Amino acid sequence: MGSMETANKENPSGQFQASDDHEELFAWLIDAGLTGSTVRELFTEFCERLIKQGVMLKRGNIALSAIHPQVSAFMYTWRRGEGLVTNTNFLHSDVPGEGWFASPFFFMLTNKLTFLHRPLATGGELDFPVLVEFRDEGMTDWFCQIFDFGWGFENQTMEHQAGLITSWASDREGGFTEEEFRFLSRVIPVFGLAAKGIASFRTARSVLETYIGRETSRKVLSGQVRRGSVDSINAVLLFADLKGFTSLSDTMGQGDLVEMLDHYLDCMASPIEAAGGEILKFMGDGMLATFELSSTDPHEVQAICETALQSAERMMEGVDTLNVKRRDKGKSTMGLDIALHVGEVMYGNVGSETRLDFTVIGPAVNEVNRIEALCDVLGTNLIASGDFVRTSRGAASNLRSCGYHELRGVREPIELFCRS
Repeated sequence: MGSMETANKENPSGQFQASDDHEELFAWLIDAGLTGSTVRELFTEFCERLIKQGVMLKRGNIALSAIHPQVSAFMYTWRRGEGLVTNTNFLHSDVPGEGWFASPFFFMLTNKLTFLHRPLATGGELDFPVLVEFRDEGMTDWFCQIFDFGWGFENQTMEHQAGLITSWASDREGGFTEEEFRFLSRVIPVFGLAAKGIASFRTARSVLETYIGRETSRKVLSGQVRRGSVDSINAVLLFADLKGFTSLSDTMGQGDLVEMLDHYLDCMASPIEAAGGEILKFMGDGMLATFELSSTDPHEVQAICETALQSAERMMEGVDTLNVKRRDKGKSTMGLDIALHVGEVMYGNVGSETRLDFTVIGPAVNEVNRIEALCDVLGTNLIASGDFVRTSRGAASNLRSCGYHELRGVREPIELFCRS
């Protein structure tokens, strides 16, 4: 009866009923993998629970693959009595050092091994420098187990394999006992499965945020994936377009062209994200972003309009700074045109039965695109619609009227404002 009560406490879902102390750990892992948390928290508590189970664990380490634009892997190290002692992000730009190539992990990955065990207390020669360090620190036993997540990376080089590397060390005299090994051989794969369950959702969220933005990814992951499922929102629309990209694409090499475009898009995107705006999409050398007018309070609406205008100005300042640096190096440069507009748009899923796009549609989207196209005609790099200026209630006082202009597909001419 006591074990059932403990199982219910450890695993409220009741999907796994523990019959002893060891199985309570399995029950907790199942529940943790199903309900979320973070891999960091999972790993830390798993090590602490192993200690409570009587396992003489001195050190635990895991390295988890990431599908992320900047980070290639996360690594955590735990030590008994100290808790989590390292929390490291490995970047795609990092160059592996000699320590990596001399590590047991590199050896295992290049030789396609999933398990490696090295007793440390025998006094014999060890084949990896890091294990010598562990023995000098008083550890007596070490083993590593690697789990492939089966995510099917197209790039199958060693650095890009998707999965989990785990390593465990003991300082018990004589190393891990046979009973500890039997228990760990059963429970560590379950830990790996729980880590994969948590990492899979977080990877999906990271990838979606990278490609479609934070707010849009939140909507998709919350289940708003049916075609035709749209909401109507009032928002400030910002459309930005780089000048000169098309002509440069005919004269520059592919690698240099993409690198240059990335630098300019960084200058455009960073102010939007820092101000809480939502980048809906990059369109070649252009970008569409929104600042939702989630309140009808005039002061809050004014503040959001002011934020959007300040973001546009910081985008242009960033591009100007980049151009100075590029000109000093004798490199090609580009200009930036921006349009600001406000209006009601439909925000949601549009597309075919098998391919959807979560975006904004509506007259205001077409209008902001066509307003930006008038930058060269009006001799300016920033144009705001009269609707934006009036909605901003004085926040756009540095803009002057450029008169009324016709937009293709729009029935009546609209008033436009340019930088003073």
